Parts: sequence; structure tokens; C-alpha cells
Amino acid sequence: METKARYLLVGSFVLAATLAIFAFIYWLHNTGGLGERERYRIRFEAPVSGLLKGSSVLFNGIRVGEVTEISLSPDAPKDVNVTIAVDPATPIRYDTVVSVDFQGLTGAPVIGLTGGEADAAMIGGAEGDIPQLTASPDASLSLTQSARGTLQRLDKIMDENSTALKEAISGFSAFASVLSRNSERIDGILAGLERFAGGGAAKPGIYTLTAFDKALCDAPTQPQLAIPEPTAPMAFNSDRVVVMGDPPADAPFAQAQFTDNAPAVIQGKLIESLERTKCFSAVGRPAFDSPDASAQLQAEVRQFAVTMTPSPTAAVELALKIASPGGKITEQRVFKASAPLPEANSQSAVNALDAAFGKILAAAVPWLSTLAIEAAPAKADDGDFPDFPEPPPAEPAAPEPPAP
Repeated sequence: METKARYLLVGSFVLAATLAIFAFIYWLHNTGGLGERERYRIRFEAPVSGLLKGSSVLFNGIRVGEVTEISLSPDAPKDVNVTIAVDPATPIRYDTVVSVDFQGLTGAPVIGLTGGEADAAMIGGAEGDIPQLTASPDASLSLTQSARGTLQRLDKIMDENSTALKEAISGFSAFASVLSRNSERIDGILAGLERFAGGGAAKPGIYTLTAFDKALCDAPTQPQLAIPEPTAPMAFNSDRVVVMGDPPADAPFAQAQFTDNAPAVIQGKLIESLERTKCFSAVGRPAFDSPDASAQLQAEVRQFAVTMTPSPTAAVELALKIASPGGKITEQRVFKASAPLPEANSQSAVNALDAAFGKILAAAVPWLSTLAIEAAPAKADDGDFPDFPEPPPAEPAAPEPPAP
């Protein structure tokens, strides 16, 4: 009998302790235990997914109560009425904003209250009625619902503007295609702008050609010779290395630059070469006021470039003509020469052009030195004056009569 009484006592103690623990948990969960509460009713005009009895109520992020009742409105099927019990000290006013938030990793829904202006009136109800707050239509939207609504609106906008979007995409595609086809030109323009602004890589090297350097006569045997600037196609009338064909990407021939346009450089080297032979009484450019006063060496640049096929080669071709002081062509000859490029770079291109041009000078200068070039006719001395007829002698004056 005593054993049964002991078991009853132990069981009662365990039951009482369990109830006490649950009561304590309930007290903690409701922040204030079984103290006084103010009740409010909140009307939601949209679904409140996941909201349950006992869900927390937060005011400015601080827990002040819990949800005590959730019900549907018979008069408004879309509405949801939620009753909350909060601490009486909570300043709920007419401008308090209601929302449904989600907390924690599990996203448990809670009712959030946000305070308004300090001078707003406290919310109240008729005698015996529970004060009521009305939440905005989007207050209960979850993140998923908000994202879904946003995507739906975006889809509607794209559907209404599908034609304009298609045209815009086509325009971007065409613009990208044009940029792709003209990428090299654009790179060149940008590089030019960079050089114009004073930036970019260092300036290209400046090069020239080599003249014939050998005396062929002990004394002048040829008359004065004038050498005008050679004629040349527009492509060769440049101070850059001209490339015939498509140069490889790693062959920057355009970086090489001559001291002047190719025809002017060739003219200067022809004059220098013939002067060094000591066979001509004088060699120079035509006089501005009397261009036909002496014989002329007229040159035509037919080729002065680097050809890429079948292999990189410098090719030079000059047509030389001797014109008498009266303008008659008395001698003419075409000279051709070429030289391979050992490497695909600017220095090799200039060296190959110089070597080909040197071969032409080695053949042309001796030929010119042995020609029978007509000298310009001698001119009267500008200091002589023409003879004018002397005036007739004056008649003698009549004798004066004798004085009386």
C-alpha cells in the first residue's frame, strides 16, 4: 500500500513539473506571461499565407504580442480578419502601418507594425468593440508573390513592346557586325587619335636611301643637267613603305617612314649620285624662271613597294629619259631591280628597297655618264647693250658780225 502511495506522489510531482514548464514556456513566448493585453483586429484584403495563431506581432522590430485569432469575413470572401493581443503600452495609432514579414531560416510569418507620427491620434473603437486596422493590399505579399507579380508585369511590358525590342536588338546586331568588319580601321583611327593627343607608342623610325658614291670622271665631260621631281602613281607618292598585297599581322611595315615622299627622295639621290661622278658640269633641280634652259633627266617611278607574293620582296622600277633643252627626248631606258626581305619588319623592308634602288643606280649612273647629252645654247651676256646709231654731227654756228 505504501508503495502505491509513493508512485502516486512521484507521478503527481512529474505532472506538476511538466505543467509548470509548459506554463513557463507559454509565458516566455508571450513576453509578459499572463499580463494584461490590448486586442486589435486587422483586416487583410489579400491572402496571409502561413500566418497562424500564436504568430508573433512586432512593433518597429520588437516583439509586443501575438496573434490570437484568424477568421474569414462572411461579407467579403477576399478579406481575412486577424485578431492580435499586444502590450497595452504599444503606441498603435491611426497612421500605424501593417505588414506581414518573414523571419528566420524557415521564413515564419509575423505581423509587423510600424509606428507613425507622434502627434497622430491613438486608435480606438466603440464601447465594447475591438479597434480595427486595415492593411494595404500588398502588405501580405510574400517575396515569392512579389517576384511573381513583378515578372508578370515585366512580361506584359515586353509583350506590348515586342516589335520595338526586336528592332532594337536587330539594330544592335547590325551595329556589332559593322564594328566587327571595320575593327582594323577603328583601331587605326583610335591609334591616330592617340598619336594626335601626344600619347601612344614611340614615333616610327625615319629612313632614307643610299646614293651612288663613285667618281667616274677626272673632269666634267657632260653639260649641265637638270633633274625635276619624278612622276609616280598616287599609291607610290608617299613617305611610307607601300605594301602590295595583304601584309601579315606581325609585319608592321607602316611604322617605317622616309624623310620625304618617295619621288622627292629619289630625285635627291639621283642629283647626289650624278654629282659624285664628277662627269657633269652641274646637276640640280630645274630653275624656276627658266625650266627648259638645260637638258633634263626625266624619271618616272613605276614601282617602289614591297610585294607579298610569292614571298616578301622589295621591287623598284624607274624609267629614265634624257630631254634636250628644246624638250626632245634623245635617250630613254627602263631599270628594274628587286631584293628579298630577310625578316618581316620595317627595317628589313627599308633595307630591301634601298638595296633594289642601289642596283638601279649602279646601272643607270654609268649609262648616264657616257651619253652624248646636248648642251644648252650659249646666251649673250646680259651686261651687253645693243648698239645705237650715233647722232649726226652738229652744224657749225654762223659767224657773229664784227663790232662797229
